Amino acid sequence: MQRFLVFSTFFLMLFAFSLSSSAAKGLSESQAQTFMHDSGLDTLIESMPETMEQQLNLQRLLETNQLKFDEVETAISQAAQSIKNRDLALKYLTTQADAESLQGAIEFLATTLGQRIAVEERAASSADAQLEMQAYAMQMAQTPPSSERIKLVQNLAGALNSDQVILTMMKGVFYSLLDITEALTPDMAATLKAGLDEEWNKIEPMLNEQFGQYMIMGAHYSYRNLADADLKSYTDFLNTPSGQAYWKTGIEIINLYMQGFVKELVGIIKESKK
Repeated sequence: MQRFLVFSTFFLMLFAFSLSSSAAKGLSESQAQTFMHDSGLDTLIESMPETMEQQLNLQRLLETNQLKFDEVETAISQAAQSIKNRDLALKYLTTQADAESLQGAIEFLATTLGQRIAVEERAASSADAQLEMQAYAMQMAQTPPSSERIKLVQNLAGALNSDQVILTMMKGVFYSLLDITEALTPDMAATLKAGLDEEWNKIEPMLNEQFGQYMIMGAHYSYRNLADADLKSYTDFLNTPSGQAYWKTGIEIINLYMQGFVKELVGIIKESKK
């Protein structure tokens, strides 16, 4: 999950995945703690309040629901911060997650390669990473990698699904405006939905293309210190059920956060109007 932060400057999520009901018990708390740390999920969930505060279309929310700026700005901040992100993630991992598949992910992350990948991903998510990646891109333009390396990185980027994760996150934030309006001003919801659908259908293809290209460049940079054989091993893992559960779990938790955010925000705004 650390890679989600590596590849996004704005932050950033969303569509729902149904995990196997046969694994409903989830991980133990110690397993969940290990998974959150080694996967970088803990860093991802820490970013979600800032994501909501920065990306929610405040002006449109005000106009659609006839709300006051100061009142709603404060409510958004309170709602974003009120959700206990880590507790929410732990509860999901220990009660709803696909424990069998995530156990495989935990085992992979504990390997020498898994730990090496975690180190590289954390380094690539540092404050200086964006500038470093730009410099690396210029270096690649002058000295392109081999065609074999390019193919390996493309395969890895596809298996990571980071572009779709971020696109889904953006869509979730985009449509959270509709969820809020449905609760506050139901009469405006149908008109708002039509407008949002039209806008999203226009920008989605462009975002898909941009994110796809950006993620490939990000993968070149983030895993530049890994050998070709390591890239292939990582890709092979990501294409297993455990690898799929690895990134889908992050989406599930983001979904839960956004649902909680909308509920909290609506409650705060309604309370302020009493």
